[in-house]
Amino acid sequence: MRTLRTVAVAAAAALVLVSGAAARSEPSQVRAVFFANWDRYARGYFVNQIPAGRLNVIDYAFAMPTAAGTCALSDPWSDYQAPTWSGESSVDGVADDPSDPNQHVFGNFNQLLKLKAEHAGLRVVMSLGGWTLSTYFSDVAATAASRQAFVQSCMDLLIKGNLPTGGWPEQSGGAGVAAGLFDGIDIDWEYPGIDPGNGAHHSPADKHNATLLFQEFRSQLDAYGATTGKHYLLTAALPAGNVNSSGSFELADVAQALDWINLLTFDFHGLWESWTDFNSPFSLDPKEPLVGGAAIQSTWTTKGTVDYYLANGVPPDKLVVGVPFYGKRYVGVPSTNNGLYQSFVPQSWPYNDSPTFHDLVDTGLTDGNLNVIGPTALAPPKNLGTDDKAINGFAWYWNGPAGAPWLYNPTLDGGTFISYMDPHGVLERVQLVTTKHLRGLWAWEVSQDDDANDLVAAMTPSP
Repeated sequence: MRTLRTVAVAAAAALVLVSGAAARSEPSQVRAVFFANWDRYARGYFVNQIPAGRLNVIDYAFAMPTAAGTCALSDPWSDYQAPTWSGESSVDGVADDPSDPNQHVFGNFNQLLKLKAEHAGLRVVMSLGGWTLSTYFSDVAATAASRQAFVQSCMDLLIKGNLPTGGWPEQSGGAGVAAGLFDGIDIDWEYPGIDPGNGAHHSPADKHNATLLFQEFRSQLDAYGATTGKHYLLTAALPAGNVNSSGSFELADVAQALDWINLLTFDFHGLWESWTDFNSPFSLDPKEPLVGGAAIQSTWTTKGTVDYYLANGVPPDKLVVGVPFYGKRYVGVPSTNNGLYQSFVPQSWPYNDSPTFHDLVDTGLTDGNLNVIGPTALAPPKNLGTDDKAINGFAWYWNGPAGAPWLYNPTLDGGTFISYMDPHGVLERVQLVTTKHLRGLWAWEVSQDDDANDLVAAMTPSP
């Protein structure tokens, strides 16, 4: 994940994201990151650490459909109950006061409200579902009545800000207390009509019902927006390539209901395969082992995914390219081809097979030189020649056809291979957005960037 830093920033400034046809709503040039409600636990990362001055959309993860057909928050404590005890962790330097009977919103929601107050034009969108919370999408989408009830529940909870009471602090929650926080809703249904392995309910009717669900969201968001004078965003995270995309979604019809589509252009490869490979290849390396047949493999990259969506009726200004701030790590990898496309030894949990850029740069897995490459686009990281082992035994390599870097240490854990995203890889995607007139870039997720926010700096124009 991650040119002289000044080179990355200058290049990003030059490669301003360009929108194609006029969009129905702002922002016309999307620069978005996800922020997860578990970031406070996983890294001790809080809202005030988000580099909001470089962004115009923050997607918040996650809310979810329930077995009762309603919309619910996945972690009320982190979302709106946990007090920010110290001003150092607060956006405006002011700590929460749980004894104040007039404060009803704490946690991330309160800090996001403060962040929006400091950054005009910043939008916050609540994402529904994800891999683990898509269980009941099929159920809520099944009938006109269930769709209407579910969407109304989401409108009440998220857009109108009616938060549940009964937690602690005792005054937290209430009718309308979070109104104005969320500017829209993102749907991450993984995936309609199939069993992807996450336990989600599924039905052959899901593919069309997903379209109808999106249309119901669009209808209710627009109806409420007519009363407030505001356009509310509706977006969706849709799969990469042609595996679960057109197989699960009516792409052209879905695109009509949405402001944009967040493409899930990562996790192309991982420990479920039998060889080392890139988490998010930009383009196709013809030497890559065959994945699912030639027709699938031709789309199984970031560029291939974009081309596939365009060919299937999705306008370019509806496509936002996904950028992973994490990589893939494999161990027990032989030194042939410097570890690329080689066998590996599977590891069991809690082995970290998806190190973040923060892990690589800030915590000593490699070191801080990793976020710096030389003055030429494909130069290795600073102080690290192609035959050098300056980063804790790791050598740096670049695959031109795939447009992707990797690290290899032949002695660590029997040979360790790490695929990751670097600033140059981000700039490739900025160029793709520019040349194909796409809507922009989004990243999963912001706490995984290094402390200097080098990946966010690469994906966004200078403030």
